Amino acid sequence: MVTWRVPLAVAVVLVALAGAGYALFPRQAAKTCCLVALPDKEPSNAAWVWRDGTPGWKPGETIGDDNVSGVQRVELEQARLAAARSQLDADGVRVLQTMRTPRSALSILATPALGYAKGAPVCLGAMLTATTVWACPAQLRSAHVLVAAAHVGGMLTLVGVARGDVTRVVLTHVSPGLSLLYQRSKTWGQFGIGMRIPRSSELVAYVGTRAVERIPLDLAAGEERVLR
Repeated sequence: MVTWRVPLAVAVVLVALAGAGYALFPRQAAKTCCLVALPDKEPSNAAWVWRDGTPGWKPGETIGDDNVSGVQRVELEQARLAAARSQLDADGVRVLQTMRTPRSALSILATPALGYAKGAPVCLGAMLTATTVWACPAQLRSAHVLVAAAHVGGMLTLVGVARGDVTRVVLTHVSPGLSLLYQRSKTWGQFGIGMRIPRSSELVAYVGTRAVERIPLDLAAGEERVLR
């Protein structure tokens, strides 16, 4: 398996492009990046319900030659096992967002409960190196975002998904050009970034002009955590 090493500038651009329905994928042979147009998607509503059913890519799903899921199916084995133990559909796990660390891949996942009907809320998973935390709508009722974060090698890497009523997610205590992580657009609500930030930084979720949730990002070196 090849681990992609993406420069910080590319990672920042990736956040901006994801909100516009594009993504960058490094090509090993050419050692350059290509721009891939992604199909239009929709965020959830305020109850974590996606109109078209379970959001996300199938593990290993491609557009052209590019794996838009960011993972291979084998990398989700512990997440699928955790889903099965929680009476969720292990075979239906989808990937909303993935970012890689030197240890593994951080991912935000989605799958329905067993016996799920289209239009019902789905459950979301935050996959860390050795565990996946699954949360269903009742557990997410007061959450505006779900985030998996890791502090490795002096860099904070995080992936997340915003609830449908969230209009933007901002990172504090960084330069203005790097602060906007998510803006509501034609996506499922996913976002991600890897960069060095102060321990005092927070994620702030907004609905319109009102800040509705603040999440501290004070992870210690080597620490991984699910935030919501």
